[in-house]
Amino acid sequence: MLINKWNWLFLVLSVSAVCQAADDAEGYYHSLADGESKALSGLQALAKAKDPDALMKLGFVYEYGVSVPASVEKALHFYEQACDLDSRYGCYSARYFYQYGQGVAQNTTRAQALADKANKEDIHVDATTLNELVDEIYSAKAAAIKDPVQRFAFLQMVMSYANTGNELLMNRLGFSKSDVLNLAEFWAKDNDPDITFLVGQLYDAGFVKVAIKDAFRMEWYRKAAELGQSDAQNILGLLYATGEKGVKPDIQQALKWYERAAKQGNKDALINLGAIYYLGEQVDIDYAKAFQLFDTAKEQGSAIAWRYLAWMYTNGQYVQTDCKMAADYFDQGQSRVGRIDGFLATCEKDKLTREKGSDELPVLTLKQVGSFIGGKNDSYACQLNLQVDTNHIGEVANMRVGLNVKNREGAVLTDIASFAPFGMNTLNRNLEGYEHNSLSQSTLLHIEDKAFCGELTFEMTHATAKINGKDVDLLKAGSLMLVQ
Repeated sequence: MLINKWNWLFLVLSVSAVCQAADDAEGYYHSLADGESKALSGLQALAKAKDPDALMKLGFVYEYGVSVPASVEKALHFYEQACDLDSRYGCYSARYFYQYGQGVAQNTTRAQALADKANKEDIHVDATTLNELVDEIYSAKAAAIKDPVQRFAFLQMVMSYANTGNELLMNRLGFSKSDVLNLAEFWAKDNDPDITFLVGQLYDAGFVKVAIKDAFRMEWYRKAAELGQSDAQNILGLLYATGEKGVKPDIQQALKWYERAAKQGNKDALINLGAIYYLGEQVDIDYAKAFQLFDTAKEQGSAIAWRYLAWMYTNGQYVQTDCKMAADYFDQGQSRVGRIDGFLATCEKDKLTREKGSDELPVLTLKQVGSFIGGKNDSYACQLNLQVDTNHIGEVANMRVGLNVKNREGAVLTDIASFAPFGMNTLNRNLEGYEHNSLSQSTLLHIEDKAFCGELTFEMTHATAKINGKDVDLLKAGSLMLVQ
């Protein structure tokens, strides 16, 4: 759990810009961390030129033994030199060793002198509050150094504080965003799954300014996932399922990672995997699998799992319709659906209509209702918003429509539009209880070629669906019309 005790403090502190670390010092550090021993000479040269950030980096290098033998003596030398040169740097980092007797004899007098020397300009924090915060952070660090099991909790703490928007204060305390990221990456080399996952989160949160942030984040999430970290596995599944953050959609990869996380009981993965089997947009619908996954997530307190199950009891999907149980499940899932006026009556009426059934196929209409332009971090140039409507109640599921998409220049793109189930009831609500046409469904076509993001025409090549449980060729049956 993230520690938020001090968040109020950071929010009210000055957010003045701080003098950023020299790019050269940061670059030399990362080269050294990657095993390039010559980079140490570059850092040392900057330190001799009285670069306080280089001195801080050297202190860090020797404190933790980054590609060199660890040496408290050398770490202290560089931290104290930085503090003497520019009191915005190194003072609290050096204080830590004396305060907690880490590698040197404990000397609280010397520790206090270093704390007093630290530049507190623009911090705007009273001494008592500042000392309590310093002691909390550094006592947690001492515990993490003594017991590696405590590393993750410590990193979560400093990540939380460094991410509150006041880099100035955290820089003075020796935990700038780059410092936190560097420490997390260094400790992640021990293949701790949670710390490896946290490195990905740090890239996600912008703890380093790098043009290919998405690639770095993906690399660390993948490492954590392969180490068995279930949150990372769920995120990989989500990225592959949605095509977000520049990742090309791949349903097989999505299923692979969701399933690994779900087997560990990851609540979010259980929901995400269940939704894939329930919606049937990327795989054929499997209500039995979806129900099992939602039921497992429900036992972990997932509100959305309760809602999905309520929807299945409402519509008679895998289970028999049970309107009273559906209403109760909606309440458990904090949804307003079960409390809308006439829910039970409408639910029972829709049940009778479905049971009575009809040999007459519905009339379905398909049309484009809009488009969305992709951003620089998206794997698509645009998304085409397609909508299908039915003229009466009756479940339409596993609907697939093959399309030839033609642009103004006459070029043709072939794609398949898949739709989640619709037409099961007349409640006109979604899972959360907001208004939504129950006899309508929409989907997004991911388009990679921007030439197909303007004015378009469509031609249907094939169309199938499972209507009231029966497979139907919609084009042969004349049940689907395309509106241009």
